[in-house]
Amino acid sequence: MKRKQTETRRFFQFGGDFYAYSEKLFDLVALSVFFVLGSLPVVTMGASFSALYHAAVRSIRQSDGSVSHQFWRAWKRDLRQSLPVWLTVAGALFLLLLNVGILREKITGLAGLFFLIFYWVLLSLAVVTGCYAFPALSRFDMPAGWILKLALYMTFRYFPISLLLLALFALAYLLLLRWLLPLVFIIPAAFACVTSILIEPLLKRHSPKSDAEEN
Repeated sequence: MKRKQTETRRFFQFGGDFYAYSEKLFDLVALSVFFVLGSLPVVTMGASFSALYHAAVRSIRQSDGSVSHQFWRAWKRDLRQSLPVWLTVAGALFLLLLNVGILREKITGLAGLFFLIFYWVLLSLAVVTGCYAFPALSRFDMPAGWILKLALYMTFRYFPISLLLLALFALAYLLLLRWLLPLVFIIPAAFACVTSILIEPLLKRHSPKSDAEEN
């Protein structure tokens, strides 16, 4: 009995597990808020995605500095480089969604069904490519074209992981679509933390040797 009481006190005391878990939860909420604020101009959403991933890995998973410092430093650093990447990914998604919408309204016969499935496949590939592109942007100092090429390569090279990323993205999207207001303050950071478990080892495989040794 005394042992259980001692463990309970340790759990709730300063520096205990309860304090650590509460701190991580607060960081998840704060990081999601920063992501929303950084995305408000829309054109800066690419920098926000990159900074979101960077801060999720460095601050939340590795406890390296505050969430605010890691996010806004990465946001400013990647702002210019992220613009062409974001405009390319967002433009592709917009055009594909537009075509899907048109086909759903005017679909007839097997030919229409084929093209509808075809565009959904392309849309899924664009989403997964984005899931790789912005983490890669947060890690590598490359031109936008090389970032997109690397992301597209990783999409096919690690196809099982790409399918899992797509499933996680779809889950996050459906949760936000159904309960937008409360969950928008935790899902972005939670999604970044979970997907980083899958993506981070892959990025290390493609890191220059000096960077890999440093990490």
